[in-house]
Amino acid sequence: MADCELCGLAKPTLVPVRVQVHTLANPEGAYKGLCQDCLASCEAAFQQHFGEKKEEKK
Repeated sequence: MADCELCGLAKPTLVPVRVQVHTLANPEGAYKGLCQDCLASCEAAFQQHFGEKKEEKK
């Protein structure tokens, strides 16, 4: 069990999300664990602020 970084609930599985953390130990960023509910909330806030992100085809 691990705690969600945003809401603090203990869940058996969390989704690793890479975030920008500006420290000497992690210059490229770090991974934070989010539960599915917080991940959905973050995605909705991102889409509301920046618009829907279109995937590039390879």
